[in-house]
Amino acid sequence: METGKAADVRRPCTEFLARAAEFYKVPPCGIRVLAARPLRVRENWTTELFGDYDPGTLNIRLWMRTAVRKDVTSFGTFLNTLCHEFCHHLDFHLFKFEDSWHTRGFYERTAILYHHAKRTPLKKLVWAPVSGGRWRIDWQRTRRG
Repeated sequence: METGKAADVRRPCTEFLARAAEFYKVPPCGIRVLAARPLRVRENWTTELFGDYDPGTLNIRLWMRTAVRKDVTSFGTFLNTLCHEFCHHLDFHLFKFEDSWHTRGFYERTAILYHHAKRTPLKKLVWAPVSGGRWRIDWQRTRRG
């Protein structure tokens, strides 16, 4: 990540994905590491796309720079996005789901893979209810442990 070059980042990502696919006994997936994140601007909000997974091609795309300032993203954010997108791959190929939704279980699986990859103790995710029967991760309370 320190060099800011996509090729330097792609190699360890490819190795991580190959080992994870072997462990879970799923087909391997490809990886593209791209520069600045796409920025989507709407009337009342703005979002950045950190990564995505295409189940048709079995490819993950990750952006390694922030959308506005073009800074190299932090290692933790990048690794979390890689784990997140690989969990979409697992939803289709390990669990045989027809789609891959951002459920509480999905985020729990992502957290397990992330902490395993970093060799850090698993932190319990703290959930907070939002409108419509939905939930969000309460990051402040999760970080406090």
